[in-house]
Amino acid sequence: MKNFSKAGLLIITLVIPALIFIFLKFFARNHYDLPYYFPKRDGQGKVVFKNKDTVFYTFDNICRPLQAPVITNKLTVVSSLPEKCDDNCRLVIAQLQRINTLGNEITELNLLTLSEFGKPKDNSFPEEIGKGRWQLVNIARNEIDSCFRIDLAFQASVEGMVIPIEERLILIDREGYIRGYYNGTKVAETDRLMAEIKILKYENEESANQ
Repeated sequence: MKNFSKAGLLIITLVIPALIFIFLKFFARNHYDLPYYFPKRDGQGKVVFKNKDTVFYTFDNICRPLQAPVITNKLTVVSSLPEKCDDNCRLVIAQLQRINTLGNEITELNLLTLSEFGKPKDNSFPEEIGKGRWQLVNIARNEIDSCFRIDLAFQASVEGMVIPIEERLILIDREGYIRGYYNGTKVAETDRLMAEIKILKYENEESANQ
């Protein structure tokens, strides 16, 4: 009887953890999955599906002046630079500097800043803007507004407040899909952005190992 009890206890000890592992692997939801934005819709306003998966716009579909190679196969943070850089603008620049340091460990990280007037002729701006992985692209103001527009069935907002274009940061994954919006004037938002860049990096490594 004792041997039977020991055998039963051993089975329970081995089988239950295995069942829990199988359940978590195949049925549990990964709460770190980042959303996709801007699903494609047909002429009737219905979401477009392909093989039962929702079809989403890529950022270069929305931001026409950008060519796909600028963001393809990279984790890209998109921002914009106004003609006159006020205090909030400088807060965004400071947070972008923080994000730029992630490139030391995430080599595919790419910063893309859109500007109508190029880099301000101000010695107080960081030298890394427009160099290396921090690209500076000159495009017209109306095109910048188009790239950052918020009329595609989604309001880029934090706590219910629409983020001004000059303060908005957009996270693009390697396939060019939009994965997040952030307020670049807030440290907590930048912390979240940096964490989610690492999540996308991990997802890519995980899929590559499968």
